[in-house]
Amino acid sequence: MRRFTPLSAALTVILGGGVSGAAFSQTQTTAAGDETLATVVVTGSNIKRSGSDAPNPVQIISREELETSSKVTVADVLRSVSANTGNATNETTNNGWASGSAGIGLRGLSQKNTLVLLNGRRLANYGFPANGLSDTFVNLNALPLVAVERIDVLKDGASAVYGSDAVAGVVNIITRENYRGFEAGGSFSTTDEGGLDTKRARFLGGIGDKNADGYNVLFSFEAYDRERLDQDERDLTRSGIYTDLPGGRWNGWSAKGARFLVNGVSVPLLDAQGNCPDGMQLTASAPIDGLAGNTCAINLAPYTTLIPSTERYQGYINGTLRLNDNVDAFGEVIYSHIRGASIFGSSPYFTLEGGRFALNADTGLAEPVAAVLPANNPYNPYGVNTSIEYTFFDLGQSVKTNRSDAYRVVAGVRGRSERWDWEASAFSARSKEEETVSGGFANRWGLAAALANGTYNLHDPSSTPPSVIDSIRLSTVRPADSRLNGADFKITGNLLELPAGPVGFAAGLEWREEELESRNPWQIDAGLQIRPAIAAVDGKRHVTAAYAEVNVPVFSTLELQLAGRGDRYSDFGSAFSPKASLRWQPLDVLAVRGAASRGFRAPSLSENSASTNISYGSVVDPYDPDVPGSRQNPTFFTVGNSNLDPERTHSYNLGVVLTPWQGSSLSVDWYRIELDNLIGTDNTTTIVQNNRPADVVRDARGKLVAVYNRYQNLSELTTSGVDVELRQRWRTQNVGEFGVTAVYTHVHDYRRPQTTGGPLVDYAGTNLGASFSLPANKATTTVEWNIAAIRTALTWYHTGGYDQKASAAATAVQSRVDAYEQFDLYAGWTAGSDNLTVYTKVENLFDEQPPYDASFPGIRAPYDFTQYDLRGRTFLIGLDYRL
Repeated sequence: MRRFTPLSAALTVILGGGVSGAAFSQTQTTAAGDETLATVVVTGSNIKRSGSDAPNPVQIISREELETSSKVTVADVLRSVSANTGNATNETTNNGWASGSAGIGLRGLSQKNTLVLLNGRRLANYGFPANGLSDTFVNLNALPLVAVERIDVLKDGASAVYGSDAVAGVVNIITRENYRGFEAGGSFSTTDEGGLDTKRARFLGGIGDKNADGYNVLFSFEAYDRERLDQDERDLTRSGIYTDLPGGRWNGWSAKGARFLVNGVSVPLLDAQGNCPDGMQLTASAPIDGLAGNTCAINLAPYTTLIPSTERYQGYINGTLRLNDNVDAFGEVIYSHIRGASIFGSSPYFTLEGGRFALNADTGLAEPVAAVLPANNPYNPYGVNTSIEYTFFDLGQSVKTNRSDAYRVVAGVRGRSERWDWEASAFSARSKEEETVSGGFANRWGLAAALANGTYNLHDPSSTPPSVIDSIRLSTVRPADSRLNGADFKITGNLLELPAGPVGFAAGLEWREEELESRNPWQIDAGLQIRPAIAAVDGKRHVTAAYAEVNVPVFSTLELQLAGRGDRYSDFGSAFSPKASLRWQPLDVLAVRGAASRGFRAPSLSENSASTNISYGSVVDPYDPDVPGSRQNPTFFTVGNSNLDPERTHSYNLGVVLTPWQGSSLSVDWYRIELDNLIGTDNTTTIVQNNRPADVVRDARGKLVAVYNRYQNLSELTTSGVDVELRQRWRTQNVGEFGVTAVYTHVHDYRRPQTTGGPLVDYAGTNLGASFSLPANKATTTVEWNIAAIRTALTWYHTGGYDQKASAAATAVQSRVDAYEQFDLYAGWTAGSDNLTVYTKVENLFDEQPPYDASFPGIRAPYDFTQYDLRGRTFLIGLDYRL
């Protein structure tokens, strides 16, 4: 039988499971004064255990840590996790398909490889996939923080337990249990430079005691409101001119305000007095796009959103009813309503330019829309059809409003006997989205007519008849619906007793139905909209699974855990995922753990269905006829592939845990993930560099117009690294309690091909990825000091620098992007009655700006949006009241 020394028991209580990085377990004291540890289910296994000494590395973010961090959303909390190194969606990315949402991608494997659970069960994915429709993920913004007890981050492959999507790990958000009382609170924050005011209100209540009253009901409500932040509200991005920085030009400007293109020279479109249309500035074109001549240019900073506005209302109910001494009924409901708004990042106004497309309503294929001013147009001084680039302010801004309604309902029963516990449940979840763009789009036929007959006044657009504007202007609505229905049954207990202890066992069955439907606005299918943003998905499948786990105490100091799971998918076939884990504790102060597993990720419904994606962004073009090596903005086509195989993975983990004295814990874990049949698309930069005519479309001058791509099984990906977690607490009689928590991740390598069948290239510590950087080092360190009624915490967030590899042009002017250091300071005071807590926090205490990246990966801003934002120093004040 495993022994629990007073030291290990104390550590379990003090660290909340930090000794081995598993789930928190409560200590119960018997009448005789002996301590026994309650059995709990640890994230990463379905077997109940005594204590928190699981063989899997799990980082626990406790409720106390959540409070002192003063993070007000689940997404903000998880962004600081060191294993969340990059390649995930966050709200600052407002030029993609999944605007306003946030996900988590452990180990840099993108968010489709990280499984997000609420109380151990799946949620419906966000209706709009990200990253060119490839990444289906759970929107973290739809999960309320107020009712959370802790967040477990399992940093090991877990397909043998949870099935697909758990390749890189699992995030399990666990709510409070058997809570009684009432809490209400609120907070307000604002930034030092102004803007982004944020208000939050919350309420939490619980009635009934499961043991004494036979029932418990927990209910919560949370409201959150944040203003929008645009680029002209920050000094770094206000001017849009970066000529003082290496490789910087007028990157925040558009040269396509109003001009003709004549033999490769930019000629401004001016009225008789030599003026540009209102809102534009006559300037040289070369600093913006390299063309000779002048142009009517636009500073896009006032029309580019850094962080969208958002309103969120979220409710949660969790109830348990004791039917008899051995059976409980339980239920859970979560609902979230989110409304966010931003100016669409890459196109704040409609611009007629080369490379524009519209769908042919009869064939469904894209066809070019000529950017030509007809010879007979009164504003054409050349008397022949002439290439034109023109931005139409009076069609309205591309203000994108995303509305999301998400819910999940769970109902079930659970029972217990002397040897076995069992549970059966059914659930239904849904995430329904609606994206409205109020302007910034043009009707191809209305525009063609207005340019042909000259009724649109190119010199003075405000003089154009309203009827002409109405014939051109378009607003669109894009709907999406993601559904998840399922049922499960599981049993856990002890198979038999061995000399070293009981053999734990768990087994279960699962069934679920997944469905994802994303439609185009009708104007696109009708062939009306110029530059259509297409993200059409229509996929559905059924999944059945069976799994079993066994935990064998080989000796009093050595345990073996085996797990296996079989999944069958209606759209591609079957997969079997085994896992073996060992935990050896030769000394009370030392434990060694290791695991090896095989897993899989099923192709997402957007990858293996008849999906079509037309998107717009930038890519470095070494063959640009004007400025070789400059960023261009072609149309990107990506299509689905129904013949995809699942990704197959092998995961390895080896670590040690030291607990040298009371209140101290140090764990060091090495990990390695090998992924075969990698699903993805060719690197767009490489496609453009290869310049194959089948994939790269250019106009007569050689200007990049379109890039074609498709989902496919690439060769492989491997990544490895080290996690270090330190927890230390000291209690003193006179000066209070001190604590240090530090979690660090080092990505040793991250190798994948840049092209199908190509050699593996190491992305670790670089920005070689087409849409993300991957710093090799990331750490979060918190120092606490609590004395009497005062509680303080200083948190240091470190994100390592990375080598500049995005393009030859960027590498020529910058070899490395600097590291980033942010410090947050928290202070709270609790009244003597413990009913009232008043707290304040300064985020980004020293007002650190994101490090400069010469490849300009942001939307006209010189920093990586996936890693950083420009909110700057932020002040927060709040209070909580408890009864």
